[in-house]
Amino acid sequence: MFRLAMSAVLLGAAALPAQGLGVFSTLTNDAKDNRVQVAVSFFGRTYPLQSYSTGGQGTAAGLGSQAALAATRHWLVAVNAGSDDVTLFRRWGPAFLHRSDVADTGGKRPTSVDIRGDLVYVLNADSDDVTGFRIHRGSLQLIGRYALSGAGVAAAQVGFDPTGRHVVVTERGTNQILVFPVQGNGGLGKAKVTRSAAPTPFGFQFRRDGTLVVSEAAGGQAGLGAVTSYHLNKDGSLTTISAGVKTTQTASCWVAIPRDGRTAYTTNTGSSTVTGLALDHAGKLSLLDPKGVSGTLRSGAKPIDFAFDNSGRLMFVLDSGNDEVVTFWRDRQGALHLLPGSLKVPAGAAGVIAW
Repeated sequence: MFRLAMSAVLLGAAALPAQGLGVFSTLTNDAKDNRVQVAVSFFGRTYPLQSYSTGGQGTAAGLGSQAALAATRHWLVAVNAGSDDVTLFRRWGPAFLHRSDVADTGGKRPTSVDIRGDLVYVLNADSDDVTGFRIHRGSLQLIGRYALSGAGVAAAQVGFDPTGRHVVVTERGTNQILVFPVQGNGGLGKAKVTRSAAPTPFGFQFRRDGTLVVSEAAGGQAGLGAVTSYHLNKDGSLTTISAGVKTTQTASCWVAIPRDGRTAYTTNTGSSTVTGLALDHAGKLSLLDPKGVSGTLRSGAKPIDFAFDNSGRLMFVLDSGNDEVVTFWRDRQGALHLLPGSLKVPAGAAGVIAW
C-alpha cells in the first residue's frame, strides 16, 4: 500500500513544493546481486520505494570513485565492479526502471560511468582505461577501449563536458586531468593532459556554461583538501581559474553543483563535513564559510558521493561511515541543514543521483 501511495505522490510531484519532495537513487554494490535502490525524501523523512537488480555483481567495498550511476531523461546506467560489466536501464519518471541490457566493459573493475545522448563511457579502474558504448534499440553496442596515461594511475571519475564533445578523466596517481575529444563515430581521439593545480584530483562536475570544478584530496592529509575551477578550451586544454582553494578540511573528494550554478560543494570524507564555495560568473571560487564547513554530518560519518535534486534545495549525501544516505536542506545563503530522515544502505554502497 505504501508503494502505491508513494507512486501516486510521485506522479503528482510537479504540484508539490520543490523543498518537500526529492527522489534519489544509489547503488548497493552488493557482491552477489548489485541493485539500484530508489528512495524518496518527503518533507524531511526518507522512504525506500523500489530496488532493481542490475543483473551484475558489485564488490561490497567502497569503489573510490565518483559517479557509479548516471542518467538521462530516458536511460540510467550503473557499474558492476565485481562482474566487470555495466547495466543499462530504461527510465519512466524518477522512480521506475526496466533493465534493458548488461554489457561487458572488456576492462577490470568499472567504477564510474557517464551518459550523454546515446553515448556511454565507463571507467575501468583496475585496467587503466575507459570503454565507450552507443545505445541502439535498448542495447549497448561497443565502440572501443581507450587507454589512460599509464599503469596504476588510480583514476577516479569519467564524465562528459556539457557539449558532449569531450570526455574527462581524473587521475589521482599522476595528479593529471585527461580530456579526450569525442570523434564523429563516438570514439575518442588523443587526450590533452593537464597537470592538476593541487594534489590528488578526484571528483568533478561541470557547470552548464562549461566551467569545470574539481576536488583535490591532497593524499588525505589533514586539513589540506582543496577545490579548483577550470575553463575547458575547444582544443581540450584546461585554463585554471581558481587554483587549489583550500577547504581547511580533510579528503575533499566528491563534487556537486546545484542547478543555479552559483555555488559548488565538496564532501570531506575525513572530516564528516561538506564545504560550500561561491562560484561566480567567471568561474572563480571562494569559501562560503571561512572555516570551510557549510554542513556537518552525524558522528562517525564518512561522506562520499552526493547529488542535488532539480530544485537545488535538497542535497542527498552517501555516508559510508554510517551506511546511510542523509538529506540536507540548502538555504538561500548556501548553508546546509541536516534533515532527520535517512535511508539505510549496505556497506560499500556507491553513487548517488537525484531528481
